[in-house]
Amino acid sequence: MKNAVSSRLSERTAEEVANAIYRPGMATFDDAALEAMCQLNEAHLVMLAEKGLVDRAVAKSLAAAIARIRAEGAGAIDLDPQFEDGYFAFENRLSAIAGAKDTGFIHTGRSRNDIGATLDRMHARNLCLRMMESLDKARAACAATALKHAETIMPGYTHLQPAQPMTFGYFLTNVASALSREHDKIAAVYDRINRSSLGAAAFAGTTFPVDRPRTAGLLGFDGIVEPCLEAVGSRDFVTELLWSATSTLTVLSRVAQDMYVFCTHEFSALTFPDRVAGTSSIMPQKKNMLALEYFRAAAGRSIGALTGALSSVKGSNYSIGLDSVREGIAEAWPSLDLFIDGMALLRLVFETATPDAERLKKRCYENFSTATDLADGLVRAHGLSFREAHHVVGGAVQRAIDAGLDAGGMTVEIINASAEEELGRALPIDARFVRDCLDPVRSVQARTTPGGTAPSEVRRMLEALETRRGKDAGLTKARREAVEAAAVRLRNAAEALAA
Repeated sequence: MKNAVSSRLSERTAEEVANAIYRPGMATFDDAALEAMCQLNEAHLVMLAEKGLVDRAVAKSLAAAIARIRAEGAGAIDLDPQFEDGYFAFENRLSAIAGAKDTGFIHTGRSRNDIGATLDRMHARNLCLRMMESLDKARAACAATALKHAETIMPGYTHLQPAQPMTFGYFLTNVASALSREHDKIAAVYDRINRSSLGAAAFAGTTFPVDRPRTAGLLGFDGIVEPCLEAVGSRDFVTELLWSATSTLTVLSRVAQDMYVFCTHEFSALTFPDRVAGTSSIMPQKKNMLALEYFRAAAGRSIGALTGALSSVKGSNYSIGLDSVREGIAEAWPSLDLFIDGMALLRLVFETATPDAERLKKRCYENFSTATDLADGLVRAHGLSFREAHHVVGGAVQRAIDAGLDAGGMTVEIINASAEEELGRALPIDARFVRDCLDPVRSVQARTTPGGTAPSEVRRMLEALETRRGKDAGLTKARREAVEAAAVRLRNAAEALAA
């Protein structure tokens, strides 16, 4: 039987080839893919008519046929993998409506190469916008919860050991800052995505006087990609977007790990409502934090997709090949969808996280997290070098632990016993001095240097982050509106052509 798409090939594509290479792509051709295909063909057809590269009567017939295909939906397209991909399946349906001769004119001055690259850019652009929109909602939730807990005292940790007091609001302020930075990485990719490849043809351009900027504008792109080999042979905008998603998910995996530990029975520092948890089929007491486990796994999956894509592309020629522009990046698309789905879950995590304020404040005494403040107090009030103060307080902490005491039980006598050993003399301190130095609330409030844990600093930083988020959201909104406005202009031009 004759090949379905070319007279050059005298045989029907082997079923093994069709099933392994073409069928998976056909399976993803849904209504969204059809709409993108219709828009691309309409933009090219409008340009061809305007340039006089296709007869007006033919253009009218084709514009009407495309409108009919859009109305029919993807279900009317024959997705037989013998057609190789969505474009040939679309062309087959277009031929059935408008006739093969007229349909043949729509391919003037272009190739499947620039069609595929442009469709990938349209899809990546939409994903990028959705990623920024969904991340924006998670950022807002993170900042809101941070503000709510700006004065909720808790121990900070280094090496997962008690360090110095902070607040839960301060912890989330740091997360909000990281997510703001991650948003910048995603947003920066948009400008490199939003360029049109259409009109580059196979890789060398075309002898027809096509108007590439015109089709770019009709499709909502900010410009064109040149030179033409770059326009069709590179998908680094996909791998760059996937890298940005992977970077964000890696940050969130670390945040989830902290929260996961805080939720354990042993820590009992953080709780979530039951609707955010899972349970066990055999152990009736279980409340499992699956929402946090999700982000640890999502980061790994995204790393795997990125590694696979880069590994595939690196071995390809610097031209067009299945490994560089299709199969090599196949796992990128579901991974980017995974990112978007995860942001809704992340927003829920931020909105529902509830620290145990009393337990956490008490724990600051139990784990001596204010020991540094006591050392600082000795430096300020009694002229010790910090290293001398560090040794005195370290010895005092060990004595208190040996006596079964926490920071609330620290006494002048314990401190001076250590001072006698380290300095050879006692220090003129009293119980009030010790109590004030070891107060976690005072410790947090005193850290007013830029970026510190003081509630005043937390509120200042959150205000700045929210201002920045508002600007980011405004830019994303403007970008989406520009794409949507271009779609309206394109539809109007196509309808005028069909009239």
